[in-house]
Amino acid sequence: MTANRIDIARNLKIIEGLKVQLLSATAELFSGLYRGQEDNVLDALSAAVVILFSMADRLGVSIRSLDLAVEEKLQERAVNPDNSLRHFEAELLDYWRGRQKNE
Repeated sequence: MTANRIDIARNLKIIEGLKVQLLSATAELFSGLYRGQEDNVLDALSAAVVILFSMADRLGVSIRSLDLAVEEKLQERAVNPDNSLRHFEAELLDYWRGRQKNE
């Protein structure tokens, strides 16, 4: 087996592990919501964000590309008149852009 094949197999195994972790974080989120445990909800949400960024990296998507894609998605959603969350998402877009300037 070549080194490249080993890297691909290792990467696939890591991605599968990240998928399991994401499902686990989702289950923890729902459990925290059901029980009204704010700390558990925050922990699960933050874990999911970290897992998604890690998954993107393993899939060959740069953090910067993902960051820009999130900004673009927020921009699309913030101007959609059918989106009931557009005001929140416009605020989130402002935060997202401001956060990038401080980096």
